[in-house]
Amino acid sequence: MTFKNILVPYDGSTYSLRAFNKAIEIAKQHNANLKVVACLDIANLGGWYIDRRINKDIMKKAKNLTEKLFFKLDNIAAKNAISLDSKIIESNNTVKSLISFAKSKNIDLIVMGSSGRGEFDKILLGSVSNGIIQKAKCPVLIIK
Repeated sequence: MTFKNILVPYDGSTYSLRAFNKAIEIAKQHNANLKVVACLDIANLGGWYIDRRINKDIMKKAKNLTEKLFFKLDNIAAKNAISLDSKIIESNNTVKSLISFAKSKNIDLIVMGSSGRGEFDKILLGSVSNGIIQKAKCPVLIIK
């Protein structure tokens, strides 16, 4: 099986960094393109009672932080001569957004951490990882 387009959902956690490094390894073996996506969860910005201006400020700060993380990933990919595209998605549903992105970009493989920065940790597998495994149409590699 050959992989040409690899997706790495990235949330800045240790697990997602491990997944990114594994995806670099696989991309080198298959001469594949790497796509990194961070989903910023709109629903977790605050309650309905919080001023929308505050939510916009929080989202702006989250995007700036994510862009700094992406810059580090860009450097790692460049050192390994891997093509990397990164994208930030504002989302109400991380799993649906990632699945939709994977379909639209003809993703052959999703490499992701077993757990991330989710609000509630599952005992064996994170809720986003579990959702991706259930809904993805391509192979999913989970990294511990």
